[in-house]
Amino acid sequence: MKKFNILFALVMGAVSFTSCMDEDWRTPENIIDNPPYGNNDIAVYSDETAQQYNQKVITIAQLKAQYASVILGNKCEEIKDDVQLQVVINGNDQGGNIYKQLSVQDATGGIIVGINQTDQFAFMPTNQKILINLKGAYIGGYGNMAQIGTLYNGGIGRMESNDWESRMRLLTQAESADSVSAVADTIDFDGSIPKEQLCGRIVRLKDVTISGDGTQTLAPDDGSVPLTSNCANRKITGAKGSTDIVLRTSTFSDFASRAIPSGEVTIYGVCTSYRNTFQILMRTNSDMIEQ
Repeated sequence: MKKFNILFALVMGAVSFTSCMDEDWRTPENIIDNPPYGNNDIAVYSDETAQQYNQKVITIAQLKAQYASVILGNKCEEIKDDVQLQVVINGNDQGGNIYKQLSVQDATGGIIVGINQTDQFAFMPTNQKILINLKGAYIGGYGNMAQIGTLYNGGIGRMESNDWESRMRLLTQAESADSVSAVADTIDFDGSIPKEQLCGRIVRLKDVTISGDGTQTLAPDDGSVPLTSNCANRKITGAKGSTDIVLRTSTFSDFASRAIPSGEVTIYGVCTSYRNTFQILMRTNSDMIEQ
């Protein structure tokens, strides 16, 4: 892994930054010119072609609203409109707690993208801005939560890595590698906010406590706590607007063996849900701050 990251750093160090323009298209300022990942042939609308841009780029809220019945019914449907999302990555697999999924958000909400690929963080760090071509991808619901991916056994599944790479383009460099001070808008968790607005976004839970259920660490893999998909769910107490909320931690995460704090903490993480239960996914160990 260290060799891979070093190689990636060398590649990125060799990238040159230029601007290019023709009469219809131009790349935005600070664009990465020929990055070593994604589809650089995807055109980016310029300010001069704002009308076309506004017709093509939709928001996450618009996407969720259009397919609300599909999502809530845990069904899956192909996106046939030629539209795009322009989003910021707010969660990846850097800490080992998010597996083969990418979490992205814009000003209107967030959504999960299922990708059959590991080590995504090497090319898609948090706070990286990307453009996603949605045509031909699928959108569906898993546990009544929205996800972009592909059709799998009649439901929503992970798209293959080559499909994903063909439909996304890196736009600007990540502004910060610090997950806690995410450039992507961080909002205070409030369970009274509609789930479609919360899920997929980075949330902050202040002055909450985590139940240990008699065990000492977040996600022990010794049979002492029940696991679902190799994850331990720890009840969170003190969150605003909801008592049905858990901290979900994978036994494969870098912080699985972290001791459960006895006092109040502040937690940052990707807000997800499974049916009526909110699930908070920390991205790295620094997403939990003990008081």
